[in-house]
Amino acid sequence: MSATQYFPLPPELFAHACDTVTKRVSQLPFLRGGVNVTGELVGVTMECLNAEPSHTLPITTPRDAPPEVACGLDQCIEQRLGIPGKAVVEIIAEVLCSAGITEMTEIIDRHLHRPRKAIRLVPPWIWHIASTMAPSVRLGGAGDGPSLSWMDMCPVCRTGILERVVGKQLFGIPHTDFYLACSSCGAKFIPVGSAFRLVSIATIRDPLWKKHLDKTYPPETWVTIARGTGTACRLPARRPADKKTSVHVPANTPVHASVPALPPATVMLTQLTDGSLAVPLLGKTLYFRPIGVKFTGGLREDAFSRVQKTLADVLAEPAFTHLKDPVNAKYSRYLTMPVGLFLSQLKERFDPFYREFLNPYGDEKYGSFRAEGSGETEKAGVLIVVVKRGLYQAAESSGPVGAAVSNHFGRVGADDCLLTGDPARCRINALLCNNRKEAGLYFHSTDREDERLMLLHAIENLLHPGES
Repeated sequence: MSATQYFPLPPELFAHACDTVTKRVSQLPFLRGGVNVTGELVGVTMECLNAEPSHTLPITTPRDAPPEVACGLDQCIEQRLGIPGKAVVEIIAEVLCSAGITEMTEIIDRHLHRPRKAIRLVPPWIWHIASTMAPSVRLGGAGDGPSLSWMDMCPVCRTGILERVVGKQLFGIPHTDFYLACSSCGAKFIPVGSAFRLVSIATIRDPLWKKHLDKTYPPETWVTIARGTGTACRLPARRPADKKTSVHVPANTPVHASVPALPPATVMLTQLTDGSLAVPLLGKTLYFRPIGVKFTGGLREDAFSRVQKTLADVLAEPAFTHLKDPVNAKYSRYLTMPVGLFLSQLKERFDPFYREFLNPYGDEKYGSFRAEGSGETEKAGVLIVVVKRGLYQAAESSGPVGAAVSNHFGRVGADDCLLTGDPARCRINALLCNNRKEAGLYFHSTDREDERLMLLHAIENLLHPGES
C-alpha cells in the first residue's frame, strides 16, 4: 500500500485557519482538556484530512483492528507529530468543528460492518497540489480591482488577515475610499494606485517594521515579505544594556541584519601575507593576529525554547517589567508555562511579540567551537570578528583569550538569548558559526584595561561613525 501523500498547507490558508480558530474559539496557542492546541496541531490535522480523497477520516482507530480497517485521525496525528493521538484527537476535532473548518459525520466501515464516527474537512478549506489558496477562502474577489490575495496573511504579524475598512478615515492620512487593517495586530495599509502603503504598525515595535513604515509596495512585494522570503532584514525590538562579564562589548554595537544575510561591511580590512589584519586605529595601524577555531557539530535553532523558568518568574525580573501589561492583557493564561515553550509557540504562529523577550541576537542559529591553542591565546586583549575581510564585531577579554573563545563565545545557552542574557556572546557565535568558511577571529594583545577599552571605543567609531 502506497504511503499517504500530504500536500503542504499553503501559508495563506494556514494563517487564515489560525486566525479563524483564534476568533471563534480561543487565542492560539491555548490549553483545552489538558491538550495544548497549537497552530502546528491545527495545520497537521487539516493536512491529514485533506490527503484523503473524501477529505474524511474516522476519529479513532479501533483496538486490535485488522490491517484492512482504515486508520483514524488519531493514528495520523500520532505518526506526524509523535504525540499520543487518542489523547488529542477529540479535542482538536471539537476545536476545528467549532471554528467551522471541519464537521462531524459518520462513515460505514465495510470491514467492521458498522458506522464509525468521523470528521470531514469542509469544502472552503480544501486545497490541492496546484493551488496556493482555496478560491472560496480568498478575500479578494471579482470586482475588487487588482488581486488582493496578499490580504490572506498580514505581512507584519503573519497571523491575522487584512480586512477592508470603509466609511472611516485614519487620523493624519489623506482621504481614501478604504484602508486595510489586520485582524490580529492592527497594522494598517492604505491604497496608493495599485500598491499599498504601510501607515501604522500598532503595538509592533520591531525596527523591521519601522523600516517599512510609510513605504509603498505592490501586493507581490508584501507577499514576499509576509512569507519571509524577501530581503528585508530582521532586527531586534529593543536593545538592553549588555551584561557585565569579563568579556566586554561596546554598548552601542551596531545592529546588523540576521545572519547569514549579512549586510555589506562598513569597514574593509587589509590582510597581510602572514594572515594578520591591519586595522587603522587611533591614528596608527594595529595588527590583529588570527586565532584558529575548530567547529564541532551543526547549527541549532530556537535556543531560547529551552529556558525553563516560568513566564511569571521571568516577568518578575526588572528587565521584563515593561512586558507585564501586554502579557496580562493577552497572554495571562500562560503565566505558569515555561517561558521557552511560550516563546517558541509564539514564533510558531508568527507572533512577533516573542522577540520582545530576547536580546538583539537571541533568535539566531548557534553552533559550538573552541580556540586552537597557541602562545597568543594565553594573553588578554581585544578580539574582532571578520567576515570576508569585513569588520563586524569587537569584544575585549581581561583574561586568556583562548578561554574566552572556548568557554564563552563557543557555546550559547538558552538564558543567554533573553534580554537579561549576553548579546555579544550570541552575536559572535552566530557570526562565526553561520559563516564558517568566510569568518574568522583576530586578536590584538594588551594587558592594560584602559588601552583595551580605548581600542573598543575606536573600533565602535569605525563601525558606527558619528554615534559615539
